[in-house]
Amino acid sequence: MARIAILLDDRCHPTECQWECSGYCPVNRMGQECIVKGPTGKPIISETLCIGCGICIHKCPFDAIKILNTPEADEAEIVHRYGYNGFRLYRLPLPPVKGITGLLGRNGIGKSTALRVLAGTEVPNLGDWNRPGSWSDAIRRFKGTQLATHFQRIERKELRAAMKPQYVDKIAEEPGTAGEYVAASGPRGPATLEEVGLGSKAGLKLNELSGGELQLVAIARTLATEADLYLFDEPSSYLDIVHRLEIARLLRRLGDTKSVIVVEHDLALLDYLADTAHLLYGEESAFGVVSHPIPMRGAINTYLTGYLRDENVRFREEPIRFIAHPPKAPAQRRIAVSYGPLEKKFPSFHLRTGGGSLPKGETIGIVGPNATGKTTFVRMLAGAEVPTKGEAPAGVTVSYKPQYLRATQRASLRDRMVSLAGDPTFDGALFERELVPALHLDGILDVAMPDLSGGELQRAAVALALARPASLYLLDEPSAYLDADERMGMARIVRRQVERQACTALVVDHDVYFLDLACDGLLVFHPESGGAEGVGEGPFPMREGMNRLLAQVKITFRRDPETLRPRINREGSALDREQREKGEYYYEAAA
Repeated sequence: MARIAILLDDRCHPTECQWECSGYCPVNRMGQECIVKGPTGKPIISETLCIGCGICIHKCPFDAIKILNTPEADEAEIVHRYGYNGFRLYRLPLPPVKGITGLLGRNGIGKSTALRVLAGTEVPNLGDWNRPGSWSDAIRRFKGTQLATHFQRIERKELRAAMKPQYVDKIAEEPGTAGEYVAASGPRGPATLEEVGLGSKAGLKLNELSGGELQLVAIARTLATEADLYLFDEPSSYLDIVHRLEIARLLRRLGDTKSVIVVEHDLALLDYLADTAHLLYGEESAFGVVSHPIPMRGAINTYLTGYLRDENVRFREEPIRFIAHPPKAPAQRRIAVSYGPLEKKFPSFHLRTGGGSLPKGETIGIVGPNATGKTTFVRMLAGAEVPTKGEAPAGVTVSYKPQYLRATQRASLRDRMVSLAGDPTFDGALFERELVPALHLDGILDVAMPDLSGGELQRAAVALALARPASLYLLDEPSAYLDADERMGMARIVRRQVERQACTALVVDHDVYFLDLACDGLLVFHPESGGAEGVGEGPFPMREGMNRLLAQVKITFRRDPETLRPRINREGSALDREQREKGEYYYEAAA
């Protein structure tokens, strides 16, 4: 076994603590220097002297230390390392000559680092963090491999790489309009803006665009760039299910002639997009290992089972299993909440929804394109938006998790728990006993909420919402910013809490795997009058709801025979044609 010591630099605040890490370290107390002050004023932990007692982990007031016992790592496979106690990446994915390769793994495990190295914007230091990396050294390390040739092209400036960044919200800080931003990448700019459906928004300033529109602008600019290697980091973020599938078609066409690598957490989309994939396993913010390439179907099935056979590595304690949920018999359904038709009129948009009944113990998904009124409908039920016509259900206890989250107070999640102690509208025992471990919040309980990442803040917000006793839970995009593991874990905990408490949940989301794991039925929204109106219908049983949604997108799903996960059929395949003829866009028997 090898021991890895990690210091989370952004969480370590040595001027605000008593250096408990070094003061309580048994090795330090015996006169040796296991934890010492480094040149930056922050601790350095010796992996050689560390005995793995874990005392420094528990004594650090900021949860800034990780000590990991891992299988013996081959130091010769380190591609890049951020500092003595920093993150380290082992191996790299192989860029395809032509086609699409996917990268699949948890957040904070090295996917974006791998993309930057392959794009030539990050020079790998091969584990020697004391000096700048060198392409010549990388070429020698990978001599005789495809990567050596790749790095030679980068060193000679012969490789043209186009990379869509992960965080597209930063594009809003750029000056100019959407059209100018995309046109700067090349003469194909206006055409690609039309291809992604934003031709009418070309004259808008970047800071006037929504998150989904910024994502489409970033994709358009990357597509318009003439390059040999295209890298897309999370292209589905902020996009609804309709746009995700449309963008997937564009990327597949690009992969017919170009080398493309995609990082994506929507597994159904990645399965449809990529031909092969590399799995990344390891420990968040500590180390990541890139697997050998695996055919796409086998890669996702391996990811779900958690066992990488050719490397004899288990990276998941329990496999993730999908279950086909048949509709419950009417006699088994007890209604928890009923509501009548609702309308909301805005100056340029009109939302209409029919009335419906929500059964106890069921989670109902809300699906459809963006800008069709899904969030407005949820806000009306939550009492945050007054309907123009109709009334929200009376006498219903509601717990609401909004779409957009913002932490303004410096309080931590633990501070929030303490402040709510004794509050009858908050179940502290449920929060601490079940939700904290289930949503992996243990390590961030004492971190100030404004310092949390988007995914950490999302998990904290959902946990706080589920800990409030209610007859109706309203969760708006709970899978946003989460990696694939976190999304599926979130789906299981939402479903389990709803069934256990015999309450009801309405969940707005765009991830098909999340919806399939969490939901019993669907409310389906669609646009009318050229987008000036939104209409909500349902709830429908899961199969009928997905058929209604996917008929709009004109794409079909089947079930994987091994895992029962939904898989998108290749357009024009025999199964695709057969299901279209039957009108069965979803849930067809495994094949």
